[in-house]
Amino acid sequence: MKSRISRKWFLFLVTGLFLLGGGAYAAYLEVRGIPGWLSYDAEVEPTRRDQALRSAFLDPAAGVEERYEALFTYFMEGYMAYRSPRGERVQYPGAPSGAGYEINGLEGFARTAVLAAAWVHSGRDPVVRLGGEIGAVDLVEVLRAGVLAGTDRDGDAYWGDLRDYNQRTVEAADVARILWMTRDRIWDRLTPAERDRIAAWLAPALTVKVRDNNWHFFPLMVGIVLKDLGVAGAEVPLHHYRTFMGHYRGHGWFFDNPEGIDFYNAWGISYELAWIRMVDPDFDGDFNADALQASTSNILHLISPKGVPIMGRSVCYRTAVPAAVVAEAAAAPENVAPGQARRALDAVWRHFVERGALRGGQLTQGYYGQDLRFVEAYTGTGSCHWGLRSLVMAFLQPPGSPFWTDPEQPLPVEVADYDLDLEKIGWKVSGRQATGDITIEIPANPDIEHPVGDHTLLRRTMETLTRRLYRPYNHAVKYEGRFYSTAEPFPTRQ
Repeated sequence: MKSRISRKWFLFLVTGLFLLGGGAYAAYLEVRGIPGWLSYDAEVEPTRRDQALRSAFLDPAAGVEERYEALFTYFMEGYMAYRSPRGERVQYPGAPSGAGYEINGLEGFARTAVLAAAWVHSGRDPVVRLGGEIGAVDLVEVLRAGVLAGTDRDGDAYWGDLRDYNQRTVEAADVARILWMTRDRIWDRLTPAERDRIAAWLAPALTVKVRDNNWHFFPLMVGIVLKDLGVAGAEVPLHHYRTFMGHYRGHGWFFDNPEGIDFYNAWGISYELAWIRMVDPDFDGDFNADALQASTSNILHLISPKGVPIMGRSVCYRTAVPAAVVAEAAAAPENVAPGQARRALDAVWRHFVERGALRGGQLTQGYYGQDLRFVEAYTGTGSCHWGLRSLVMAFLQPPGSPFWTDPEQPLPVEVADYDLDLEKIGWKVSGRQATGDITIEIPANPDIEHPVGDHTLLRRTMETLTRRLYRPYNHAVKYEGRFYSTAEPFPTRQ
């Protein structure tokens, strides 16, 4: 009898300790793990809609605007499919970032809604008909509802306060752009209380601390927009601009901490300079004009129908490479002909659509398909829609404008061979007309092939157990190679 009781109490004690330990571990995960880890959906499998988009976009008989409207509709269908009930977040499926589920949803909203805002700004009909059960959607109402819900501090959909070194400041710049592009449809029709609420959410961007890199542009853009919208007391935080100008290297490009020279100059920095020119043409206008002319010349020499010689981090932004080129064609067609800018846009989007970079109404987290070997910890399910920035610049151009109607003009690599010595940024760029190949050589780097770290089973298991990210960073592969080429993009290496 005594033995039986002892065994009973022993089992009771073990079970209790197990439950206590499990509870403690669960509490630890809530504190140390990524917020909302269990809320993420698995990767989306290819669908018939993906194939239909591919066929429509690559159809040689279709008109240019018709093809790009199909692309716009595709992304809007994904936006509406994953939109939250109040509309302030878009929770795309896929792998998380270290910022957590709620901020990933804010990224999904801000980085996709800005495309809808460009459509509205261009004068196109804001009521669009989407496929499936979605039907007709008023983009103005969708944008208005999302911004008002996300900035309502007392509501359950609030985006949260902007704080030092926080991702919300990055997304605030796109929220500001959305408001600027839809000014006559949304901002001017809000009540004073609604405008005050939105401005109160954005205003901390002017004073919070940011990383000493391209993040300096986000407070700057918020300040420029708020001032242009007539928000009382809004000031442009000029110290951010002065600080970042210290990183200028030449050829229109900047050193971007912590890594250096990379494609952020195309899809980030030059994009922001183009936006500054749009909202406030007098803001350091001479430097802006010279830098954008030089930068877009660089970018044009990095685009081929065979792709781009990608290097560096954030490769899932790949489709945004021609964004500044499209903007330059609109603002300074004497520098970039509209037909050449459209050729650049089309070469990039065709390349990635053909190779399966679109899936389930979103851009994949990778270079072609889903590939977490090269997805940084700051990249979540909505992050890759910075890749829509080239489409934002395209759809800002009204229907029937020269960008859409001028005859297509060839890219530099389609015209002749070239060898560019961009000494100030440490690059040599060569293009070969016969093959369409473009190569970046970084002479300061030794000619060594660095091994690619895999997102192994051990790493994936650690992520499941700890709810933290253990993706390989693969820094050497991204930055320390001697050659980067369209013929063998580094994200395709095994």
